[in-house]
Amino acid sequence: MKLPNQFIESIPFSSELKKKLLSGLEQKPAYSVRLNPFKPSRRFKDEDSVPWSKNGKYLTERPEFISDPLFHSGVYYSQEASSMFLGQILNSTDLSNKIVLDLCAAPGGKSTLINSFLPKDALLVANEVIKSRSWILKENMDKWGSSNVIVTNNDPSEFEHFLGFFDAVVVDAPCSGEGMFRKDKKAIEEWSVKNVDLCCTRQKRILSDIIPTIKDGGILIYSTCTFNDKENRENLKWIQDNYEVENLNFEYPVNEGIIELQEGDLKGFQFLPGVTKGEGFFISAMRLFGGREKIKIPKRIRKLRLEEWDGDSLVFLENDNKNYIINEMIHNFPEAFESVLKSIVWDLKPIKIGCQVGQSIKGKMKYSHELALSNELKKESFDFVEVSREEAILFLQKKELVGLPKITSWGLIMYENQPLGWVKRVGNRLNNYYPKEYRIRKEFS
Repeated sequence: MKLPNQFIESIPFSSELKKKLLSGLEQKPAYSVRLNPFKPSRRFKDEDSVPWSKNGKYLTERPEFISDPLFHSGVYYSQEASSMFLGQILNSTDLSNKIVLDLCAAPGGKSTLINSFLPKDALLVANEVIKSRSWILKENMDKWGSSNVIVTNNDPSEFEHFLGFFDAVVVDAPCSGEGMFRKDKKAIEEWSVKNVDLCCTRQKRILSDIIPTIKDGGILIYSTCTFNDKENRENLKWIQDNYEVENLNFEYPVNEGIIELQEGDLKGFQFLPGVTKGEGFFISAMRLFGGREKIKIPKRIRKLRLEEWDGDSLVFLENDNKNYIINEMIHNFPEAFESVLKSIVWDLKPIKIGCQVGQSIKGKMKYSHELALSNELKKESFDFVEVSREEAILFLQKKELVGLPKITSWGLIMYENQPLGWVKRVGNRLNNYYPKEYRIRKEFS
């Protein structure tokens, strides 16, 4: 691996750690997945665990995820092991009845992780500014299957009306990507001192935009997948120079090569290839003071009327949520956060609201793919059929299935007891309702 000389010169660690890092960057990457606690499965049951993640598993090699139906059903997420350390922070934090924002959320690794730690009385807002990436984020949140989530597509500056709104904000900031050199050769080609400086400036702008949305005493978690001080320690110093913060203490496993860095009163945690089993990652957690108390929803938004669907949601889902009709689609969403929903519908661009149940057309339901993948779905309310791996792949390719047991109307295609999506009996034909934008295009021999 040919690394830029200026990058090597800028590595801010001791000569011993620098030597280990450079050696680690020449080694084979570590592959890992994180299991969905809401969709129990025996998949990867016997693989080695990631020490700092109760649901993380190391793999001996990278499988072809696209050919595994359980990947498409949301049983697990392919996530880099180091970034799973966020779970250690969340595990020590009371998230009951809290609103959490994952600001730079695509493709969804940290959002699905956050959602795994949220009790049902809490809410996640997962945001991505780049439109194409926001739809990837939505797809992954659909697979994860929780209804206490909203996905938005907004610039950080567009949260200006949400002062003191969030109990916790995670900023996994766009960075120079040094920590991904081992997995992404393009990141090496794009690296430059100028790009590091640009990233550092952008990170401060993002933090400036979003910190006012954190309530007084709320939590800010800042992370990057890079090594240099400009994007990591210097940003921690900048935060302390401009805001009133204190370090958030939490327990984490020792003797795993995690490097604890001190910057003023704040701690940062650095992961290095060759030292820890994972890619490059930096994270710091702090409590922020001097912000606004929890925002009171303005009257203009409180008066916004959301139409309710009066159908029997208990037929579909095992929860106490309310069903709202938004743009003709029925969304199952926690009633406790109705005022939050009104604010987001008013001021932001939501592309996912809770669990989309479907659409009522002339009194008949057309079910949504989100409903099929919901971890609260009442499977027994529907006809369902367990299929082989070969049949599951055909379904995921959006091909016609033949020879299946009789389905009277709508039916769920299941693989290893996990729903993959809907089919519907129309005459002698079984229509495949797997979303065409998600279909597997590759042909398998």
